[in-house]
Amino acid sequence: MNPVTHVLLFGSLARFNRGKRDEALELDLQAPTRIPDVLDLLKIPAKDVSLAMVNHRSVPKDFVVHLGDRLSLFPREYPIFADWLDHRF
Repeated sequence: MNPVTHVLLFGSLARFNRGKRDEALELDLQAPTRIPDVLDLLKIPAKDVSLAMVNHRSVPKDFVVHLGDRLSLFPREYPIFADWLDHRF
């Protein structure tokens, strides 16, 4: 059994989790997966995402998510801190 990957959707992205703001989506990824492919799986347009964090660290948009990781996605309306600018989508 593979570890579950948790995806947290903040702000306006919560609509892709049936509006559940405080509940993580659980993905049963079969292999390491690039963030754009995770977005495709969840039917989230990449243009709606401003920042991704994996295991509490900001990551570039082509980062590979591994089984058991925690992926947090932030929408365009969230402010981006200076140290995250290199990872802005």
